[in-house]
Amino acid sequence: MLNIVCICCDTFRADIVGPGKKLSFIDTPNLDHLMRESVVFDNAFGEAQATIQMRLAFFTGNRTFPYSENPGSRGLMCQSLGWHRIPDEQTALAEKLFEHGYVTGFVTDVFHMFKPTMNFHRGFMHWDFIRGQEADPLHCGPLDAVDLSPYVPADGGGEGLKTVLHQYLMGIQDRRSEDDYFTPRVFKGAMRFLEDNYRRPPFFLWVDSFAPHEFWDPPMHFADRYYEDPAAKDFILPQFANRPVGVTDADIERTKALYYGYVTFVDKWIGALLNKLDELRLLDETIILFTSDHGTELMDNGVFAKNLRGPRKYNHQIPLMVRMPGQQYSGTHVEPFVLSHDIHATILDLLGVDYPGPIQGQSAWPLVTGEAEDLHGDTIVCGWTQRACVRDRDWAMIVDTLAEDPEPELFCTAQDPDESRDVAADHPDIVRDRMGKLEDFLGRPLPATYGHQVDMRNEMTLRKHLEIRKNRGMED
Repeated sequence: MLNIVCICCDTFRADIVGPGKKLSFIDTPNLDHLMRESVVFDNAFGEAQATIQMRLAFFTGNRTFPYSENPGSRGLMCQSLGWHRIPDEQTALAEKLFEHGYVTGFVTDVFHMFKPTMNFHRGFMHWDFIRGQEADPLHCGPLDAVDLSPYVPADGGGEGLKTVLHQYLMGIQDRRSEDDYFTPRVFKGAMRFLEDNYRRPPFFLWVDSFAPHEFWDPPMHFADRYYEDPAAKDFILPQFANRPVGVTDADIERTKALYYGYVTFVDKWIGALLNKLDELRLLDETIILFTSDHGTELMDNGVFAKNLRGPRKYNHQIPLMVRMPGQQYSGTHVEPFVLSHDIHATILDLLGVDYPGPIQGQSAWPLVTGEAEDLHGDTIVCGWTQRACVRDRDWAMIVDTLAEDPEPELFCTAQDPDESRDVAADHPDIVRDRMGKLEDFLGRPLPATYGHQVDMRNEMTLRKHLEIRKNRGMED
């Protein structure tokens, strides 16, 4: 029986690794090497995004969009459609593999997966949650305990962003060296799992790194290699750079460099994990899968971060590569569409695990062996919270499914790969056709009504705390 190691890196764009891509200049030698030894799925997309919706797909093999499950989400942030725990009636991938004798391990710093009511560690014999990323409430204390000034515009920036920044800086106060950063802690935890269990095959290890998700905060010499200017701010929370005033061109270039450097930092530690697999002589008996949950915008269309644009291609597409023992099928590129919930079925297929009970995803491996020509046909329908995207090889239509009078955007992806020019007004027939496909998929006309009900209670954040204290006349 084969082992499998799955590496998921949050917010890792699909146009980084490999030659001839928009961001190929970013230094990723270890992932470049892995790609050369792997099968590469060139058109992999998230069926529902962002963070939690994708982990639901990976772990359950089922679609989240169009948000039919409603297991409850009280006490969670962010509260958005499809953002909830694994439903009780669905069996997680780790549970399935555990029942087949696998040692199951999970190492992550994605704090969203460990929020109140979440259960993504179901089925794992070992789980290692590295705390402190983003707005994880690891520490709380006086507002003057950390200095925000190096990371915000001269005018101070938005108050909501500043509270998230404050929480993050509180969480990294004890950081002293590179080994204290989240990324090495995640991958060292994964290496420890391998050292502990490589004599007890088979094993399943899911390594889920929140990097390079913002905060874009690598050791700064990684960013310096891409752009360095002492006058530029380190907007480790890149949304600060979206402000219309007080942000310079140098600030913009430095913010891009923070992401580029973070990617290179992540690649370094992926390389350390791959070296450990080699050192333990596991490469000939272990499948290695690399993917992400979504990308992000790097001023492709004038802003940073993902949620302002939703399922445009640089956000929507995900990297997906699979290295087989002996580098079987290495160099193969798969062109048909593959969706995030297919990864679950693909893993079961590759491991020869026949688990009873239907799932909605399909194994993508027959596309590699030539036993199948496609999985989803020429068109895919996907969700990004309340937005939906109908995508084919030439067009992508994006629409707010909850709007009473939606104004769909249409992009000719064949001519406009950055999806920067909305041509809906010029092609009403294509918009009408794609809207029809979306409504057929939903089984109802827009605006949609979803089964999942977002619960906004129990927002235990610093922002909410300060709001409550202000309303009660309490001073900090």
